[in-house]
Amino acid sequence: MKILKEEMSDGVIIRELTRRSSSGEEGLFSRCWLPEGEPRAIMQIAHGMNEHSGRYDHFARSLVRDGYAVFANDHIGHGRSGMGHPRTFSLKKGGFEFLLTDMHTLYSYAKKLYPDRPIALFGHSMGSIAAGLYPARYDEPEALVLCGTPSHNPIAPVGIAVARVNEFFRGRKAVSKFLLAQSEKGMGEGEKDPYKAAAWLSRNEESNRRFVDDPLCGGTFSASAFGDLLGALNEFGSDRWARRLKDIPTLVTAGAADTCGGCGKAPKYYYQSMIENKHTDVTLKLWEDCRHELLNELNSDEVERYIIAFFDEKLGLAE
Repeated sequence: MKILKEEMSDGVIIRELTRRSSSGEEGLFSRCWLPEGEPRAIMQIAHGMNEHSGRYDHFARSLVRDGYAVFANDHIGHGRSGMGHPRTFSLKKGGFEFLLTDMHTLYSYAKKLYPDRPIALFGHSMGSIAAGLYPARYDEPEALVLCGTPSHNPIAPVGIAVARVNEFFRGRKAVSKFLLAQSEKGMGEGEKDPYKAAAWLSRNEESNRRFVDDPLCGGTFSASAFGDLLGALNEFGSDRWARRLKDIPTLVTAGAADTCGGCGKAPKYYYQSMIENKHTDVTLKLWEDCRHELLNELNSDEVERYIIAFFDEKLGLAE
């Protein structure tokens, strides 16, 4: 790990890091939000598709005030981890596995700083797929929040096949109009005004505007990235995943008007899958009228308090 920058901001230590990704590429970027003293727990945030860790600054600062040390990667191919192929996980096969391994190395760094602290994991949207798969591979998180999880895609096998054909003939950075059109269904497709097209994200127009104006957000995913993501979503939506997932306290939460999650259908599906596979501590929370980005919604402070209270209780930190 190489520290690029460290500064104090309103009582929070902001540290920026870079290191080699598990893909072998240099330039993986991470942010840390740290308390001045010892934290009560470690939290990792896994951000969503076509965004970056900086968008979680408000949530991370709230967590630090509650006693957490917070860590987040810009996932490979995202944000400041573009590595020359933004919106493509990697120029090698296995991009989503690199993303998961990079999460593991960030946790390893956090545990060196703060050994014996309880560990939690929060994932939003694409990041919730990563957060869901992560405990099935690594025995680290002791509490988990899956937020804004996408619906299982019934055409995933077709999409994966299209992605592989595009990748074979045109390379891993090639774009597929078919996959792009499928990904936009119910999420602003056909709307030429980018600010109106972003309305599916939240009811908060200012937050949506910041997303559209952020040069590190948005853009077009490559066909190979869609293939990697659909493969991960296939695994995440299977009974095999729920059987392999460590039995830890888990909150599945989303906006009831989140079209990415079928307006509640996806979170209900993942919740039920865990219950049917004998997970003993699973909570489902749908937020009325809220859309995809709960942490940027009009009632985001209420959402933050609820999620932090969940982690406090499940990690044994509640007073």
